[in-house]
Amino acid sequence: MKRFNFILTGSCLILLFILLQGCTPSHGKRYFQFYMLPGESMNIPKTGKIVLVQPVDVDAAYDDYRLVYRLSAYELNYYSYEFWIKKPGTIIRDAIVEYLSRGGSFAKVISLFSEGDPDFLLEAEVEVIEEYDRLDAWFARLKMSIKIKDFKTNEPILVHQFDRKEKLTEKKVEKVPVVLSMILEEELAKVVEQLAEKQK
Repeated sequence: MKRFNFILTGSCLILLFILLQGCTPSHGKRYFQFYMLPGESMNIPKTGKIVLVQPVDVDAAYDDYRLVYRLSAYELNYYSYEFWIKKPGTIIRDAIVEYLSRGGSFAKVISLFSEGDPDFLLEAEVEVIEEYDRLDAWFARLKMSIKIKDFKTNEPILVHQFDRKEKLTEKKVEKVPVVLSMILEEELAKVVEQLAEKQK
C-alpha cells in the first residue's frame, strides 16, 4: 500500500511538473524589430512635399516571421526560436516612415491615402534580408531597392539600389537587427540627399 501511494505521489509530481512547464515562456523564443536611432533633423532643404510610403515587397524566401541565416551561397536556413515581431516588409515600412518623419525633409510622411494627398510615392523591394555566417565572422546582409515616383504622373524621380553585407561585432543573432537598422538608415539618408538635389 505504501509503495502504491509512493508511485501515485510520484506520478502526480511528474504531472504537476508537465503542467507547470506549459505555463512558462515558450522555449526561449525571441522577437526582434528595427530601431532607427533618434537624432536631429537632417540638414537638408525642406521639400514641402507629402510622401506616401507604399507596402514593401519582400522576396518570398524572406517573407517569413523567422529570421533567416545562410551558411553558404547554396544553403538557406530558418531559425526555430528567433523571430521578427512583424513580417519583414511591415518592419521595414515602419522604419522608413519613422526615419523620414523625424528627418524633417518632407511636409508629411504617410502610409495611407486617407492621411493626405501625396506628391511622391515611395516604393521599396527587399531581395535579401539575412544573417550570413562564416567561420571567421557573422554578417548582416540587406539587398533592396527604393524608388521615388511622382504621384500624379507615376514617373520615377529616382531609383536607389544597394546590396550591403556588414560584419557583426559578435556572433550573436541579436546583433543582426542592429546592423540591418544601421544599413537601412544610412541608405535612406542617401535617398533623401539625392531627392533634395533633384528638387533644386
